[in-house]
Order: sequence, then C-alpha cells, then structure tokens
Amino acid sequence: MLVEILTPKGLEFSGPAEKIVLPSASGEIAVLPGHVPLISVLKAGKMKVIAVKKDFEKEIEGGVLEVGKEKIVILLKKF
Repeated sequence: MLVEILTPKGLEFSGPAEKIVLPSASGEIAVLPGHVPLISVLKAGKMKVIAVKKDFEKEIEGGVLEVGKEKIVILLKKF
C-alpha cells in the first residue's frame, strides 16, 4: 500500500508500507493492505510505520488520516 505523509512544509514521506499504527480520537488504529476506506481524526501520540525499506516511529501532535483503495494519506501538523 502506498503511504504519503504531508505537513504544512510539504511531502515528508512517500513509499510502500506493510502496516501503519496511528493514535486516533477513538483509539489506536492499525492499517493493513486491503483496509476499508476510512477518514479519521488523529490525536497526539506515537505513529509507527512498517515500511518496505525503512521502519520508523514518530511522535505526532495530531492530524487527519485518509485510507483509500490504493493510497493512504496522513496529514500532520508537524513531522
């Protein structure tokens, strides 16, 4: 699944990922390939991205998650 992470500064990450774990307003969300389309508000907490080439964890301040059929877009205040 293609993941794009955007901030007011621009594109921070773009690439394939196997799994993403995000803190949402209603609890932690894990997104895997084939996830149903979804839009969610993100809260402050730890974001984990298990990417094909490089895994990483980041503390985020909040944002918005959009899961589409072919692409996942994460809009963050700060990366």
